[in-house]
Amino acid sequence: MSKENLSFEELMKLARAAQSKKPEELLGEVQSKLPDDKASEIKRILGDKKALEELLNSEQAQKLIRQFRGEK
Repeated sequence: MSKENLSFEELMKLARAAQSKKPEELLGEVQSKLPDDKASEIKRILGDKKALEELLNSEQAQKLIRQFRGEK
């Protein structure tokens, strides 16, 4: 996987891997594949309740959540 941007397919591959991992392990795996500035941005968002809620409520996040659940 590229350290620049994760493609949708790469994100889905990580999501499938998440089923067998602890959240901390998955986060570490994702962070290892991102540039430092993007990993820092993820940490910032995860630590900011309002920013995290905005992210999770975005159309893209909702689409991913539905796909993770096997919904259309």
